[in-house]
Amino acid sequence: MPGLARRQFIGGLDIGTTKIIAVVAEISPSGYPVVKGLGECAAIGIRKGSVTDGTSLTKVIDQALKEAQDMAGEKVASVYVASHVVKQLTDQTNIVDEKLIESIKEVGLKIQETLPAIVASAQAVLTDTQKNIGTVLVDIGGTITEIAVFDQGLPKYTATLNVGCDHISSDLAVCLRTSIREGERIKKLLGLEKTEPQLQLEVSSVGGHEKRKVPASAALDIIHSRVQEIFELIQKELNDQFRLEALAGGLVLTGGGALLRNVVKHANSQLNLAKVEIGIPAKLSVPKEQWQSPIYASSLGLVMYGALKSFRCSDRLSGWRGVINRFI
Repeated sequence: MPGLARRQFIGGLDIGTTKIIAVVAEISPSGYPVVKGLGECAAIGIRKGSVTDGTSLTKVIDQALKEAQDMAGEKVASVYVASHVVKQLTDQTNIVDEKLIESIKEVGLKIQETLPAIVASAQAVLTDTQKNIGTVLVDIGGTITEIAVFDQGLPKYTATLNVGCDHISSDLAVCLRTSIREGERIKKLLGLEKTEPQLQLEVSSVGGHEKRKVPASAALDIIHSRVQEIFELIQKELNDQFRLEALAGGLVLTGGGALLRNVVKHANSQLNLAKVEIGIPAKLSVPKEQWQSPIYASSLGLVMYGALKSFRCSDRLSGWRGVINRFI
């Protein structure tokens, strides 16, 4: 009696500007990944998209990896890497910080392949149709916003803006004379939704010893101002390269910024695109519902990308599947 097929696992490592996320997934017989473990840590040793402290970065990578492997009950020797530290995407070349590569190798991992995080996100949240008809994918992260335009199945253009969700929290902290943590709380509470004119927010002062009331409308104006700037920069970047009305797939928002309340309506009113929607990584199996979030788009897209590549190269492909694989 023939033995059972050996289980095949794959690793993904998403190096964000605010978070490091490791994913361990099993490749199913159909070629799709089944996520078994996910670990995340605050990013340390990275500033403005560059590695500033390789030792600290190595430690948090190791911590996130161990968390994912412990949850999965499996270890991985190699990983696909999505990096927000990628400086440029050309047809053939990704420019990645060498210190980042060193930090990953330091924890004993082989790098299977690196790709821009926005391309990994697309794997998780865009359909083949969206990639073919012309779609803008925007990942609003903590300190940067990444843009990619897909057409005819490929990323035709990418760009990075040095502004993200954390800037909203910082603006609130400065203008309301409170802490970054309070700014983050207010951002999540209000988002971009209209409030009653008389609504007051209780805000902790810096240090957290005293509390005072501020008009919710004032906080909302601060959030609107920064989000408007982000979308103006997106629009300018796209207008310089494309006729937006020709992009039939419209705009797909992902990353932490996609969770802002009412962000779709706001983007719709500001950008001249066919439609705007939230990109959720719902194309793969995960054990926890909260992982099917725009926050994890690039992390989960990594293992989708790697699983598909591994499956296509696998000896399991035979017959008509093997023939088709030679042409895709």
